[in-house]
Amino acid sequence: MVLSFTRLPSRFACGFAAWLALVQPGAADEAADFYSGRTINLIEGFNVGGGADLYARTIARHLGQHIAGHPTIVVHNMPGAGSMAAANHVFNVSPRDGTEIGFFAGNIAVDPVIGGVPSQYDSRKFNWIGAPAAESSVCIAAKATSFKTFDDVLAREMVTGAAGTSTYDFPIVLNSLVGAKFKLVKGYNGSSALRLALERGEIEGFCGVGLASLRSQGLTDDKINILVQTSLKGDPQLVKVPIIIDYAKSEEDRQVMRLVFGWLVMDRPMAAPPETPQARVEALRDGFDETMRDPQFRADIDKASLSYSPMSGRDIASFVDTIYLTPPAVAKRAAQLLSRTTP
Repeated sequence: MVLSFTRLPSRFACGFAAWLALVQPGAADEAADFYSGRTINLIEGFNVGGGADLYARTIARHLGQHIAGHPTIVVHNMPGAGSMAAANHVFNVSPRDGTEIGFFAGNIAVDPVIGGVPSQYDSRKFNWIGAPAAESSVCIAAKATSFKTFDDVLAREMVTGAAGTSTYDFPIVLNSLVGAKFKLVKGYNGSSALRLALERGEIEGFCGVGLASLRSQGLTDDKINILVQTSLKGDPQLVKVPIIIDYAKSEEDRQVMRLVFGWLVMDRPMAAPPETPQARVEALRDGFDETMRDPQFRADIDKASLSYSPMSGRDIASFVDTIYLTPPAVAKRAAQLLSRTTP
């Protein structure tokens, strides 16, 4: 937020500016004093080696340089339940002093609203720090298969790998909502395992993995067919690939899609636990924002073929507040489609 004094009485403006000069440096000094010489544990809810892990480690290399006090950032992998294990840990177990933060799949923000999952947190109470990118999520098939378009999946069964989270939820919803014929093979350990299974011919394709993650793992257009975008907004790189919301048959279908797929606008968000001192939350947010503007960070993101469209912590908090206003009937239908409640 930019403060303007142009319409304030001059004495009030001067006094207010003086107050800001006193308060803001004090908060920054407190954060710098606290973080100097310390380590921040970054708890990421993903397996080693996938696209999300690459994001986390790329951010960690730069983030400490931009946080007041220049702490060391150490990454700890805590996969499980679509990164919900990490979210539960950060919300309930992590120290509330700013020395431990989380890096999650964006779905953890909406899962408590849908229900039927072992969430032990209220997404609104996290101190959201930021997200490095929105994600262009897609369904793909190996080039060698007969699946060239999404209409092919509407016509016949496709053997589809699932590693949890969106790779399971998205095809399940598409089967129920638009009549897709994804035959799920569960139990793969992250996106890197899905890639290996695809290359070995164990599966014909998979859904719910981001375009940037695919590219970073070498799954280029000569190896895969991109069938449909499961994001709500089309990616400029995929102008000829249909968007899933265009297949919705009713307004309620569209509302369900917005709930199930909408979190991709803030894929892989970072958060501090509830009750973290506000000065340290602001230091973390400012450090994240400065990292996103760092030319060297941008160069590393580009080199790794990762997408870049940051979202601030405050914008994430606003998005989460809106999600919690979802009509109960829409949330209930989403839960039924995901088999999280008894129909």
